[in-house]
Amino acid sequence: MKCPKCQFENRDGIKFCERCGFKMELVCPACGAKIPPDRQFCGECGHPLEEPVAPKLEPFLEGERKQITVLFSDLSGYTAMTERLDPEESRRSSARSLAKLRK
Repeated sequence: MKCPKCQFENRDGIKFCERCGFKMELVCPACGAKIPPDRQFCGECGHPLEEPVAPKLEPFLEGERKQITVLFSDLSGYTAMTERLDPEESRRSSARSLAKLRK
């Protein structure tokens, strides 16, 4: 088995090159499967081993910076009240409370 680093022809079944110490088992950059160094494609996912894998990027969120004010309020008994009320009535009640805070 030929070492991909130094091209030395090693005996079959070894884990490290007998000349340079290079690990004779590679890892697929796409799926992480262990692959013998003389392969050109991954046996697990079929990824070509010569091509680099494009890095997985987080989606870029566009936006703008703004200075804002946030109000957090804990209304005593609110959960129990909304469980008894109709959704529209609960919304109206909340709207009235918020309107008083805006003044």
